[in-house]
Amino acid sequence: MSQVTSDSQQLLFETSHSSLHQCDELERYILQFKGDSIHFRACELITFKRKVQKIDLVKLLDSETPDVEIVHMPHCDRIFAFTIEDVLELKELFAGAFTMLELNSMIHRQLVRRPF
Repeated sequence: MSQVTSDSQQLLFETSHSSLHQCDELERYILQFKGDSIHFRACELITFKRKVQKIDLVKLLDSETPDVEIVHMPHCDRIFAFTIEDVLELKELFAGAFTMLELNSMIHRQLVRRPF
């Protein structure tokens, strides 16, 4: 997996095989997953997260259906084929990353309200 390296990019959260960075300079989020870097605007990232969250893992585990979920994002020129392990990895990544974003937002609100 190629690593994101720049002073303008901040690691939000990482798992064993993926990471999500925020780039203020480009106003983008960069998902590092399966050796690829995928750039998202904030609204695109939220849409992608919702699509991943809606994937029914029980249905994927059903022996009568393929254990691959196909996801397409309008802003991307690719179609994603996720295994059960991929879906679990992304769900963990998004849970951690969005928790960090919310925590950062809460801290920022407190600092703005209470000037030193």
